[in-house]
Amino acid sequence: MGLDMNQGPYGQEIESPETYLANRLRRVSQMADDDLLREQAIALQVSANRYGYGYQQLWCGVPVIRLPDDIMLIQEVIWELKPSCIVETGIARAGSLLLNASLMEIAGLHPLVLGIDIQIFPHARRAVEASRYATDIHLFESDSTSEDSIQTVRKFIGEVNGPVLLVLDSNHTHSHVLMELNCLTPLLPSGSITIVADTIVEAMPSHLYEKRPWGRGNNPLTALHEFLDNNHEWAAAAKWRRRGLLSEFHDGVIQRL
Repeated sequence: MGLDMNQGPYGQEIESPETYLANRLRRVSQMADDDLLREQAIALQVSANRYGYGYQQLWCGVPVIRLPDDIMLIQEVIWELKPSCIVETGIARAGSLLLNASLMEIAGLHPLVLGIDIQIFPHARRAVEASRYATDIHLFESDSTSEDSIQTVRKFIGEVNGPVLLVLDSNHTHSHVLMELNCLTPLLPSGSITIVADTIVEAMPSHLYEKRPWGRGNNPLTALHEFLDNNHEWAAAAKWRRRGLLSEFHDGVIQRL
């Protein structure tokens, strides 16, 4: 008896690739608009925060301060955008830089990553130097909004062709993120994408940030809203702005038109 190519080995219906992808997009859109599910996700993140869930992930053996949903989102962006290079502000333990470089390589691109931070710790430098991407990742120690940083990014981007991926993940106050957006996004060519990290702060309980200079009403999302109000060549990237469920990037992905 021949096999029915529309059914799996246990009799379940197998969607065609086209139908599968169409249904995926429909589900992604529906999930993005599910406010109750989002509230439940926030509650779960608050509970998981007791165990430092955002600090539990490793990439290539190096701590990467990213939620798993956001790691997948970055992969999807890099795979589709095919950025000529990636610029990230905020280095922490350098795992995110290794993530960016390796995902570029997986996407068939030559890895080219610039990391900027006001202080780069020795263990972060060692992690980069010990990796296979030691010559592909460039580190620059400075405030991300300084004139030195702006000129470094301008020179770095000037050596490549095509869209750029910019990830902002340093000081999360409204004023600093807005300054980063105003200083760095004009350097990016059309089609480039900017991911603003920790837009989730606006939805989280204020007591979680009592020891931080940011919180509700003063965070990356409020800065991003002000930036978009005044910079109409940038818009929310509908495909990815609410791609993740347990995500720090909710509504934080924008694209230059």
